[in-house]
Amino acid sequence: MELLTMNVDPGWFGQIEREWNMLRRGDPSLDPEKFFRHVLSATKAGFLSAESLAAVANGLLTSAMHGAPLLGRRLLEQVGTNRHPTLRVALAVSLVTPTGGDADFETGNAILEDVMKDDLAEGRLRGVAAAALADSARLGRGMPVDVKKAVARYDRAIELGHKAAARNLGLYWEGVWGADSSNEGLPDNARAIQTYKRGGTDARCQSRMSNLREAVQ
Repeated sequence: MELLTMNVDPGWFGQIEREWNMLRRGDPSLDPEKFFRHVLSATKAGFLSAESLAAVANGLLTSAMHGAPLLGRRLLEQVGTNRHPTLRVALAVSLVTPTGGDADFETGNAILEDVMKDDLAEGRLRGVAAAALADSARLGRGMPVDVKKAVARYDRAIELGHKAAARNLGLYWEGVWGADSSNEGLPDNARAIQTYKRGGTDARCQSRMSNLREAVQ
């Protein structure tokens, strides 16, 4: 990940890079609070891109280190997410998961809907937003369970390049979820295999597809 966006003291920047790599490795010698303060200072000075900030926040949110997820949520809240879709998606996913703090399904889903409508947002981000909204519709996360909407959102997420969404959509066609309220003839393993193919090299899609093919042989 490229963190630097303008000229900065290489010693200071090198320290942030080292701490970032320690976070990714799960190095127990890292002080997450100190890393958080360094990143926040670099952000206020204009040295980090929105993409880098989102990556750092997601790294903290998904870290097993004590207190790291809370710092990830705090980082997103303090830097302000309205300026960039990458940061908005990161905060929304944190809110609906919930990770790094209490859930706020209504706000998280609203942010995801806004990103989906933002033509300036990259396709991959809109794909992540679509998949997260599909999860919300499938699970009843801040909205009524809506199988039809979930299926449509997963399909849209795949179209936008979020290949991992093919797993949940494939599971639908296998009848693992949604069968009770679906008008489709489930399970439809042929349709499931076609869907998993859309997942490309995603390992979970490949595994499900392999299992289905073995079952019909």
